[in-house]
Amino acid sequence: MKINACFEMDRKSNSMSHAGRVFALILCTIAPCSARAEDAKANTVLRLFIDACIPGMGQPDKVRAWATEQHLQEVTAPAALGVFVGAGTKGAAWAVPSPTGDFVLSIRGTTEACAVWARAADPGEVAAGFRTLMEGVGRPGLDVGVESDTTTSSPNGLVRSLVYHAWPSSGKTGYAFTLLTAERPGGAFQASIQVALASRS
Repeated sequence: MKINACFEMDRKSNSMSHAGRVFALILCTIAPCSARAEDAKANTVLRLFIDACIPGMGQPDKVRAWATEQHLQEVTAPAALGVFVGAGTKGAAWAVPSPTGDFVLSIRGTTEACAVWARAADPGEVAAGFRTLMEGVGRPGLDVGVESDTTTSSPNGLVRSLVYHAWPSSGKTGYAFTLLTAERPGGAFQASIQVALASRS
């Protein structure tokens, strides 16, 4: 991701408050330097999130435009859309070609969250990169913290859901960042990172 894409996001984002634009710009600028992983598949899903989702936080049209610019093939299989888009009619999904594995970019059908998915990726490496990304954003004036951290059992081992909230300390609107990982591959995905607009209660 080029840094000027971050400034373009800030200039065009009319739907966000000034504080929200400042926060998004900070995150967008920091992200390329903060989240890396040793595992190639984990690194790919982290980079895809930084390149496709961070500049388009809360702006699904920008995510769609990015997919078009990258000439990504849209996913049309109903079963795959059920996983990557879910319920609702606002979403879409695209296959992302990579020599390291199978990856998908999507817009969720109800929340219009931007999400990236890896069929297989080291869950510990993805989680470590995700935490590094979120912890690197913290600074005075920004409220960044863990909203929930849960695990459930599945045929592919324990599935973890880690959610961070991130918003300006003086504002009510920000973002929810979600990490989903499965202990073992074998399902539709082993790792996913998502970001959606969110409001503090």
